[in-house]
Amino acid sequence: MNSLFTGAVAGTLLLTSIAHAGQLAPYQPQPIDVTPGAPYLTDDGAIRIGGAEHVRYIVERFNAALSKSHPAWRFQDESKGTTSAVPLLTHGVTLFGAMGREINPLEIAAYRKIVGSAPLEIRIALAANDTSQHLATSLAVYVNRANPLTQVSAEQVSRALSVGNPTGDLSTWGQLGLGGDWRERRIHPYGTPQFTGFGTYLQGSHLQGRALTPSYEAYGNTQAILARLAADPAGLAVAAIGLANQQIKQLPIVNPKNGSLSTGTEAQVRDGSYPYGRFLYLYLRREPGKALDPVAREYLRFVLSRQGQQIIASQPKGYFPLSAEQAQAELAKLDEVAPQ
Repeated sequence: MNSLFTGAVAGTLLLTSIAHAGQLAPYQPQPIDVTPGAPYLTDDGAIRIGGAEHVRYIVERFNAALSKSHPAWRFQDESKGTTSAVPLLTHGVTLFGAMGREINPLEIAAYRKIVGSAPLEIRIALAANDTSQHLATSLAVYVNRANPLTQVSAEQVSRALSVGNPTGDLSTWGQLGLGGDWRERRIHPYGTPQFTGFGTYLQGSHLQGRALTPSYEAYGNTQAILARLAADPAGLAVAAIGLANQQIKQLPIVNPKNGSLSTGTEAQVRDGSYPYGRFLYLYLRREPGKALDPVAREYLRFVLSRQGQQIIASQPKGYFPLSAEQAQAELAKLDEVAPQ
């Protein structure tokens, strides 16, 4: 594709994202003092933040903006990866934990055992559909290019990945509509292990906790999954979006209700018509019977405002801003008190 055309399309999408963010309520700063001795403060009074490194672009800009509206606030980045987010938050070392996936059941149990209640989950953006910057992305369904299948539904994928489906499991390509030599050919499912980010998402959003089929092969990352698929004409893989190549193709997802197809474009992720769209999260520490820390609340008020979401939209090939309705739903969580 012509590079000038590609650049123009990317620029148009960026402007569209910023325009959507502009529909949100503007940020109105509130005077908030940092509590002396708060556990997330460094010895010299900086606010420690942490979690996934792939949010650095937007978080640095959040910090810069909030330092202007709250001159006494300074920040220190303690980001050491997604797996560090919950342990640091559990012990109050950081103001929040940034994660490109939902917290998993093992992490919730460990946090709850020490703190007494679950952390507060706030969705701050929609996942990206570009992998070039190693961001958290939506998922896609892939097959080998030798496979004649042209589309699939999310329900069919779930029935091929798991066992115990109410409408029956799928194990052959004939059950997905292929004939001839493909009719009795076994489906070989590929993906990540169950308790990875992708695995936890699939279990919670698509498999309803059902066990993976015994033929499912798990690999540690998207590159390994797709390399295996490239060598297997009978494979079916769920992995990061946007990585089709000469050996593998991404399947459009058909909506069985109206026959429409979705491929994970920004518009489809934003309007919810693409079933494998995901979110970007900030997890906040809270204790039983207590309100949210006021600094954390003010930080998230900015992130979920027009200015905060415009920062998200400004990252080229980055995350997508929330809709006004989505942002309002997340803002409402900031006033919740953790249950006893």
